[in-house]
Amino acid sequence: MNQNLENMKRCPRFNSCSANVCPIDADAGLRKQLPGEDRCPFCLKKKSEGQKGIRTLAPSSILEVIPKSNLKMLNRRSQKRWLAINNK
Repeated sequence: MNQNLENMKRCPRFNSCSANVCPIDADAGLRKQLPGEDRCPFCLKKKSEGQKGIRTLAPSSILEVIPKSNLKMLNRRSQKRWLAINNK
């Protein structure tokens, strides 16, 4: 199995996720997010009414494998945590 898929499987939402663009995906820049499609909860810039209680801070286990090229996809809290983890 390729490393990209192995990394994506580290996400706690992997089995139920329907987002077309994943920040863990090294090729995320080649993918398009169409209007109305589900978005990764770790990429959402703010919570909407329907997302109460969703944890938007990405867990360390996936922040460790998100490529730097995808950092801007993450919400601000996850970006700060990514920098803390990956700039040791």
